Amino acid sequence: MRFPCITCYMTQAIAFALIALVAVAGPRPAPTHAQTSQTSQTSQTSQTSLAAQAAPGWTFEHKKGEVLRYRTYIVVAARTPDDTGDVKLTVRSSSKNTTKDITADGLVIWEQLDDAGVEVKLNGMAVTSDEAPKPVTVTLAKSGLIVKRVNPAADPSDMSQKALPILSSWPVPPVGVKPGDTWKSELANPMLKNKFFTATSTLVGNESVLGIDCLKVQLTMSFPAVYGATEPEFLQHTATYWLDAKTRQLVRTSAVTKNPVFPFTLKNAEARAFVSRIVSGQNDTSDPEGEKLLK
Repeated sequence: MRFPCITCYMTQAIAFALIALVAVAGPRPAPTHAQTSQTSQTSQTSQTSLAAQAAPGWTFEHKKGEVLRYRTYIVVAARTPDDTGDVKLTVRSSSKNTTKDITADGLVIWEQLDDAGVEVKLNGMAVTSDEAPKPVTVTLAKSGLIVKRVNPAADPSDMSQKALPILSSWPVPPVGVKPGDTWKSELANPMLKNKFFTATSTLVGNESVLGIDCLKVQLTMSFPAVYGATEPEFLQHTATYWLDAKTRQLVRTSAVTKNPVFPFTLKNAEARAFVSRIVSGQNDTSDPEGEKLLK
């Protein structure tokens, strides 16, 4: 499942530009504890435990060495902390995703490598960087949960990296489902130790996307990213995604995240993302839905 990483595209140049934009209104918050570029051990252990208990209603079919390509569009809209100015970040990118290994217990490990030339704009101004893309390694459990994510380019103090695995996860149903069925999944809060929340998924039905028969699923989740947050301040994530009906691999997803976690202070932030598999003869150069999102 190749869900977009908003802060993956925030290279040092982008981060410095954003920090400069909001610095007048408020300082960059200090991390509450040490953070590495991979999922924290506590969160990873909890998610792995939940994954092991799952009796999935469907399975993901991957082949070692398989390569799929995806195109990602992201727009982040927010206000500066003092509410005096707008912040708009847009990203257009493409990536190669290679299945590296499938373990005996069913874990799928893939490597996502962004193509050079990621297009980033901050308030309409192009942001460039000389940094070469580095591969991100992702581990997917049979439950549909991302149980490990290693981004070597991540800032160790970037708390947003902790939230990305759960936002990239699509919990499978515990039993077989038919269109209209809903299932709930108890998941560990990646930001708060020993806290859990419930994600709700609904199988909408079958739909053809890019010439591929797909399962269309809607997902919603909401959880506090910091202690003391009120419900309106929770991270709220909604997504519609389409999985290949045969392999359950991602074909397309459209997501909205309110109050996302960033490595700097923003007010009333909302991130919208559109990701599509690149299929020869269907969307070789662009995706109309994604292009519309960035306008």
